Amino acid sequence: MSTEHTTTVIRQRPDRASELMNAALHHFARQDFNTVTIKDIANSIPVNSALIYYYFENKEALFRASLNHAADLSIARYEEMCKSLTSPDEFIEAWFDNHIESGDLIRYMVKVMLDFAATHPQRDMIESGIQRFYGTERDILVKYLHEGMSQGMFSNVDVNGAAQVASTMLDGVIVRSQIQPEFDIGAAIAELKKVFWRYVGFSAFHRSKDRTKAA
Repeated sequence: MSTEHTTTVIRQRPDRASELMNAALHHFARQDFNTVTIKDIANSIPVNSALIYYYFENKEALFRASLNHAADLSIARYEEMCKSLTSPDEFIEAWFDNHIESGDLIRYMVKVMLDFAATHPQRDMIESGIQRFYGTERDILVKYLHEGMSQGMFSNVDVNGAAQVASTMLDGVIVRSQIQPEFDIGAAIAELKKVFWRYVGFSAFHRSKDRTKAA
C-alpha cells in the first residue's frame, strides 16, 4: 500500500485510531506487554503495521493510549446513562451499574493494569489510565455523596472513605469475574449496592419517599 493511498484511507476512517486501541487493549489483556508486538496487533485487524506508527510513536505510546481510551469509553457510557437522572442516589447507582454495562471493557483495563504493575517497575506507563478512571470514579462518588448528605438522604459519613469503600468493592467484583468466568456480575453489583446504601444510611424508604415527592 502506497503512502498516498494510506493517507487517503486514514482521512476516510477517523475512527481507525480507536480500532487500533481496542485491538491493542485485547492483546495486552491476553499477553504480557513484552510479548505483544505491533505486528500482532496489526494482523488482528488486519492493517499494515505502518498504519499503527502513523498514529502512535511506538508500542509504549499505544499501550498508554489504549488504557486511556478504555477509561474514556467507560466514562462516556456512564455519562450517557446519566442523561435522565436527577438525584444523588441515581448518579451513584449509575456508576455501579456501569460496571455491568461496561463490564468487558473495565475487565480488560483492570487486567492490563494488574498484569503490568506486577511485572514492570515503570508505573508511569499505567499512571495516566489509573488517574483517568479512578480519579473520575472518586470525583463522581464524592460529589454525589456530598449532595446526598446535604439533602438529608445519606448519613454524615466520611465521603472520601465511603468512595474508597465503593471503589474497592467494585474492583473486587471485576477481579472475581476474571478468576471465575461464570461469576454473575449483575447479581454481585446488586448486592454490593445494598451493602453500600446501608453503609451510608440510605434506605428503600428514603428512596420511595423521594420518588413520591418528585412525582
